[in-house]
Amino acid sequence: MNVLVTGSASGFAQILLARLATDPDIELIIGVDRHESAFTHERYVQVVLDLRSPLLARVLRDMQAVIHLAPAAGDDAAARGEVLETAQNLYTHALAAGTHHLIHLSSALVYNARGDIAMDEKSARGAVPGCAAAEALQTVEDWLDDFEAAHPTPRLVRLRPHWLVGPHSDSVLARLLRQRLILKDTTARLQCVHEADVVDAIVRALHSETRGAFNLACSESITLPAMHRQARWLRLPATARLLAHRLDTAPGCIDALSRSLVLDSARARAELGWQPRYDRVRDILRHA
Repeated sequence: MNVLVTGSASGFAQILLARLATDPDIELIIGVDRHESAFTHERYVQVVLDLRSPLLARVLRDMQAVIHLAPAAGDDAAARGEVLETAQNLYTHALAAGTHHLIHLSSALVYNARGDIAMDEKSARGAVPGCAAAEALQTVEDWLDDFEAAHPTPRLVRLRPHWLVGPHSDSVLARLLRQRLILKDTTARLQCVHEADVVDAIVRALHSETRGAFNLACSESITLPAMHRQARWLRLPATARLLAHRLDTAPGCIDALSRSLVLDSARARAELGWQPRYDRVRDILRHA
């Protein structure tokens, strides 16, 4: 199997690429990013390229699978549009190249969170207004609905991990937990998922015959203050505005942390055989 991985220069991609390189069923891995990846392996080839380029069609030749690590969006409309254009160019060219397996890494933030009600894969989407990354991913998923309906032949899998945490993670929650600040006055219940368990889900999806969306989250939900306590660092309360500045993110993404979002990940556990190694928040934070 030949596999193309986008966003190959990201920190998360480094652990995914290392895992793919140990897979005996994978003969060639091509990484595509606008920046050079630090990863090296005899079966790995890095291509420095903007995913919106028409040259992507050449790179996709003889690729049996594509793993799209969707890039984070900037705070303006142009940057969010770039995320959609990237996905459209990638999947349209993959379709033309005959690639038969597409794995799209999305996010739980595409859901319209409704308090403590567990969201399954059929729950309504509706990203938090003002969180550019979530809005961009929702726009891509809206487009994928039409793409998948019109082209059922490629097997499309959408993975929707909750807040990603781990040594290589750059999620807003991961960055917040590294700060000595805590968001004031929030009782929202949240989950998270360890980056290594998301890598495991990607590999399982790659070797399965399933299609559709899969939620990825640990089995328990707790409040953000409880997460901070389990991280065992002294925290100082801060406003959402200060945190947005310190974390260099949009205020809407901080707002997303103040809203309860609980996922039902039963489908991934049943159909992918996904059993997260770190299934409690405490265990995830200890290995972050």
